[in-house]
Amino acid sequence: MEDKFPLHVDLLKNKLGFDEAFNYKEEHNSDAGLKRSVPEGIDIYFENVGGKKMLDAVLLNMRVFGRIAACGMISQYNLDQREGVCTLMSIVYKRFHFEGFSAPDYYHLYHKFLDIVLPYIREGKIAYIEDIVEGLEKGPEAVMGLFKGRNVGKQMVVVAHE
Repeated sequence: MEDKFPLHVDLLKNKLGFDEAFNYKEEHNSDAGLKRSVPEGIDIYFENVGGKKMLDAVLLNMRVFGRIAACGMISQYNLDQREGVCTLMSIVYKRFHFEGFSAPDYYHLYHKFLDIVLPYIREGKIAYIEDIVEGLEKGPEAVMGLFKGRNVGKQMVVVAHE
């Protein structure tokens, strides 16, 4: 599987419509990268990767009364020793809300979600990216790639075409 990271910034800005982006794997100082990209600070952050390098920088760059939704920390799942975050006092200083959630908490709203989101997808108002591999034999490599950041978008394995 090839490394797709050089494409991420272009993808975020040109396909998904982000105003600014940087590749945290190439940026030596995530705090500086965030300050350059969002000089007035972060209002809302969706945490799904974790890791002290990026999360520490995000906490330092949150705006007062900002919000963080955390639904995963994939960088931590397979570590023998979990990484600690050093900038937690930012939560107190900036009084932002940091809350974890899990999809099963919202399963009862799934049909309502589809009623709202599917028309936007059909109209092209929501962009999405699928990373598709063909064949069940490529499934294990695709899953392992999730933990190494090799995929871009929703990872899918096509087992058979109807």
